Amino acid sequence: MGTDAPLSDISEDKLVRFETAVYPVPQYDPENPQIISQGPSVCIFNKEDSGEVLASWLFASYLLTNKVQLGYAETEGYIPVTLKAQNDPDYLDYLSRAGEDNDLHYQVKLDASRLLIDNVEHSFVTPVFNGSASLRNAAGQLIEDATKSVKRKKTVDDAYLEKLFSDTSSLYRLDQVSALASAGGGADLGPLPATAVWMLVILGCTWVIIGVCFLSEKIKKKKH
Repeated sequence: MGTDAPLSDISEDKLVRFETAVYPVPQYDPENPQIISQGPSVCIFNKEDSGEVLASWLFASYLLTNKVQLGYAETEGYIPVTLKAQNDPDYLDYLSRAGEDNDLHYQVKLDASRLLIDNVEHSFVTPVFNGSASLRNAAGQLIEDATKSVKRKKTVDDAYLEKLFSDTSSLYRLDQVSALASAGGGADLGPLPATAVWMLVILGCTWVIIGVCFLSEKIKKKKH
């Protein structure tokens, strides 16, 4: 972001120069700010092949080394995920050189990194849920369409926003998620398969037998 961004695709003759400042997002409760940083995750699953699990663990361990984290921070702008890497002298030196050039030490990128590091204690996480990518894309689409309409001098009132929200919900199928939520979190999937019914019946009978045996043993002990 910004007029000097290394990956800017605006030709020099069309570029309008302006100053870019990095600030926290507006907060509902300024005394208790909350931030979130979205990024890719690496997960290790248990598998029958222990060699595959070990290879996954070794790969994750490699990604967590200071060298890899610092290299990723320099090229992508993410901050290291371990305190060891965040406090690495090379990374601290990298942050201190913000603005030396508009490539590796691009001011805006390093200001954003510093802002996040200074507010780690205010960060939070959210659980992953189905449709999260669609929700994010829909939010971006809403902003883009509303901005275009304003620039094109269209009427942006409550009726426009309601229609835009409805159209975007249908486009990204968010209305299906709403229907599930209004139905108590799930749709009617029809009757259970016969195998599932028999399994539940057997499970119930097993518990009844266990209960009868338990009571029978207690009665016998009382008689003795």
